[in-house]
Amino acid sequence: MKEKEIKIFAGVFIALLILFFVTRPRHSTVRIDELVQTILIGVAAEDVAAIEVSKHTGPEGRAQMIFTRTERDRWRIPTSFNVKAQKSRIDKLIEDLIQMTGKVRSADPRHHPQYDLTDDKGIQLMLKDETGRPLANLLIGKKAGDSDGGFVRFADRDRVYFTDNNILSALSVYGDIDTLTRFRPRSFFDLKAIDQDKEQLREVAIARCGIYRYLKKMEREVTEQKDDTTTTTSKESYWVLSGSGREVEMDAKEMENFLRDITGVFASEVVDRIGNTLADMNKPAKYGMNLNNPGTYLVFKTRDGQQHNFIFGKDLGEDRGAYLYVQDDGLVYEVSKYNCDRILKWVDDLPDKVKK
Repeated sequence: MKEKEIKIFAGVFIALLILFFVTRPRHSTVRIDELVQTILIGVAAEDVAAIEVSKHTGPEGRAQMIFTRTERDRWRIPTSFNVKAQKSRIDKLIEDLIQMTGKVRSADPRHHPQYDLTDDKGIQLMLKDETGRPLANLLIGKKAGDSDGGFVRFADRDRVYFTDNNILSALSVYGDIDTLTRFRPRSFFDLKAIDQDKEQLREVAIARCGIYRYLKKMEREVTEQKDDTTTTTSKESYWVLSGSGREVEMDAKEMENFLRDITGVFASEVVDRIGNTLADMNKPAKYGMNLNNPGTYLVFKTRDGQQHNFIFGKDLGEDRGAYLYVQDDGLVYEVSKYNCDRILKWVDDLPDKVKK
């Protein structure tokens, strides 16, 4: 091969080699900050035993709302009379936080004010376990315009995330958070003042203005003839109305109606808590109640021997209903006239609802 041909082939080879390196695929650099990330990592819903929400409201002021998990995974609000909280709402809030994802919007603390994520403007939200150890400490910033998202950051970090859901809505916070001065815990209240499992009841007492009715659950054996040679024996429950030294069996259908009316009653408001301090001594009189000798009340005894007392207080006026004290909670509720009448009408009706 001539020298000239060798040089041509060498030139072509070099050109092809350059073309290969220029056109071969390259792995692009991945920027983590540009990816959608799960924000709370390593937090499990079952580990959350308390949620503390707070915000600065002035030089020395601070709005606060606390939720604590109690026995049997129930939730209460210590900052609002220790009232029961709606379990479904708290569970949804925790789920939203754990599943929250977002992209990094900024890592510069100079940008925090524009997201309302400074210490004095942001809403602090802490998740704690049953020992009080913080699981997460977040600052919740403003809502992101017309979208459902918002801005958050960890309280001890500068990085700001644009999230895919609006935690402010889950906290019942609407409007500009920089002017927020108090939270709305009532939106979390579980207002079911009377919540009894009728299958667990063994005794019921109900009274109004000195008229008293007492009922108890009984059992008897029932024999059933299946064919000419076979009989079966089973136990049957029934209720009796006691009074004047005798017991009269109640009509089963009417008893079912009675238990339906008295075991599940919603209140319209929680107004107070009666504790054991000196400041609480005059509260029963304030609400028209004598806790030691009540005139109008409802009492349940359950199969485990526990007693649950519900004491009615004075009328609210203008057909608004009456106060109701729930001894288990120590809470005073407002109950509508409709619900009061639905319960107390049975004081007069029960004697007529016996088995004929």
